[in-house]
Amino acid sequence: MEKDNFIKSLKKFFYPIILLFNKLVAHIHFLDPRENTKQRIISAVILVPIALIAIFYSKDLFLLLAIAIAIMMTAEWMDMIKNIADKKKWQLIGFFYILIPIFAVIKLRYYSVEVLFWMFAIIWSTDIFAFFAGKTLGGTKIAPQISPNKTWSGLIGGVFASMIIGFMSSFMFAGGVMFFIFLSAFLSIIEQISDLLESKFKRIFGVKDSGTIIPGHGGILDRMDGMMLLAPLVLLIVTLLPARF
Repeated sequence: MEKDNFIKSLKKFFYPIILLFNKLVAHIHFLDPRENTKQRIISAVILVPIALIAIFYSKDLFLLLAIAIAIMMTAEWMDMIKNIADKKKWQLIGFFYILIPIFAVIKLRYYSVEVLFWMFAIIWSTDIFAFFAGKTLGGTKIAPQISPNKTWSGLIGGVFASMIIGFMSSFMFAGGVMFFIFLSAFLSIIEQISDLLESKFKRIFGVKDSGTIIPGHGGILDRMDGMMLLAPLVLLIVTLLPARF
């Protein structure tokens, strides 16, 4: 019953956001018809429900997905470094870069469904609102040589969205409203740094995307880039501050 009520609350909260999202999509298409917004939406419509089912209803499915994602990430990483010098060094870096976050999300799934959902809600809200805020408002680039599309307005938009998620999530946990608002904002910044880190790797390897498997997003590493630093950090936080959760 509690889970059903929680899902109903999510539907009520996200319905106006979906309406706003649709308006923003139309606006972005007007600003730049070449933008692959529609492909991104279709990919999200397919992938997000699968992720939610695995998070809430099936540990086995989540474990299977985590293993499959780790395998695909490894294949993408090996393909990206195939023409680079010091291949053994980058193989070792890739091993830990992929292994640690995958281990962290599996541990979080077995630790707490609510914590895992909170983490992914931060990732999704940050990515969505950073994308639209950056495209709509534009402004100064954060690191144009690493990721030419990332702007400070996008970063702020992503942080603001994560603070809303933090406010909502605070009612699921014992840490308090302000704790989760500020922690979610901090994690949103880490998520965007994680995104930039993967972009830096791609610049080093001389590739645009890690793969082509996800329309509008590129590869699995492109889609999961925000999780790579965030998941280990969230696992560390819940380990050090279990009473807050």
